[in-house]
Amino acid sequence: MPLLVSFTIDNLGDAADLQRNIIQAPRPLGANPALERGYPALLDLFARFNIQATCFVEGWSARQYPDYLRHIESLGHQIGMHGWQHENWATLTEAEVTDLTIRATESITQTTGTTPVAFRAPGGFNTSFTQQLLQRLGYQIDASFAESNKLKLLGGALISIPYQWSGVDATHWLWNKCTPEEVAALWQDALRQAAEVSGHFVFIWHPHIMGLNPAWLAAGEHIIRFIQQNNQFQIVSLKQIHNSALNTDPANILPSS
Repeated sequence: MPLLVSFTIDNLGDAADLQRNIIQAPRPLGANPALERGYPALLDLFARFNIQATCFVEGWSARQYPDYLRHIESLGHQIGMHGWQHENWATLTEAEVTDLTIRATESITQTTGTTPVAFRAPGGFNTSFTQQLLQRLGYQIDASFAESNKLKLLGGALISIPYQWSGVDATHWLWNKCTPEEVAALWQDALRQAAEVSGHFVFIWHPHIMGLNPAWLAAGEHIIRFIQQNNQFQIVSLKQIHNSALNTDPANILPSS
């Protein structure tokens, strides 16, 4: 079976910068490059290669940019929930998690008419209480970070589809200051390693990172071409990974604790 590779986009607009007090109010029209140039660039890249991504957006963003969310869905992408305003999720109390999860879920549902079934914790690190709440709300995918890179049944239909830091654009461009050539090689190595041990690999790209740098975006196109030209890999949505996990050999998925 080929390695299942999924592409995801995290963050929409100004939610994260507002939460971190980088800005005090949403940027006005014409002054938001990540929203106005970065996100369209990623959507255009995926459209050219017929890729269905999962776009993790904040509940605040669903309220702030309703037309944008509906546009994303119209292109065939899945909307996932990414907190209310990109909080540091692992530090929240259970009461805060409950309030923000329900509020963000309702905001996305009201905006798109579709209830989200995928969640990624802002900052990457989820909590066991959140997973229990996600089960009760009917979520099917927890795409947060996990120490094991194996799929894991969390209860009911909720499955952990974790990412590894090697698949995150910020790891290479912002933190390690790699060149496009280095990143291309690192991503190819990460895919080959994942094919040997995990059965899936998730990319996380951000509008304010990949979307705004032509050289970095070109590296993204290079890795997509590499994947599509190699029958060892198959690009699918997170939903397809979820369905495959439920319908294949149980040995391929870790049981719930």
